[in-house]
Amino acid sequence: MNEIAPDSVPARLAFVVGRFNRRLASATGGLSHGLLSALATVAKRGPVRLADLAQTEMVSAPSITRVVAELESRGLITRSIDEDDRRAFRIEVTQAGMDAVLRARAARSRVVADLLADLSPAEVATIAAALPALERVLEQI
Repeated sequence: MNEIAPDSVPARLAFVVGRFNRRLASATGGLSHGLLSALATVAKRGPVRLADLAQTEMVSAPSITRVVAELESRGLITRSIDEDDRRAFRIEVTQAGMDAVLRARAARSRVVADLLADLSPAEVATIAAALPALERVLEQI
């Protein structure tokens, strides 16, 4: 197994992302991280099958079933029969669900803005310049 040096880009990025995640954990608009993540995925990808959502969220079928049931009970998603496979169903975000995602994004953005507030404009520009590459990495998931 290849060792990754503690001062390498992967190690430093993992550390920074972990610390950012801890700061953002409380800014979820009243939803747990798992609920918000699944809801945001459904909002972004449109109607999705349960199995596809489980794969994207990297959780088991029973886990995603519980998450979807909770989101549905809160009125944040709806289920409909999949016209391509009538044994399955698709999950779609409701307006209340989209509102919840937008509230959480706004709360998280405020946390990040507070974290960036003490940086110089040049430092913020450097972070901004790295965002497209980071976004491409995450699109591969």
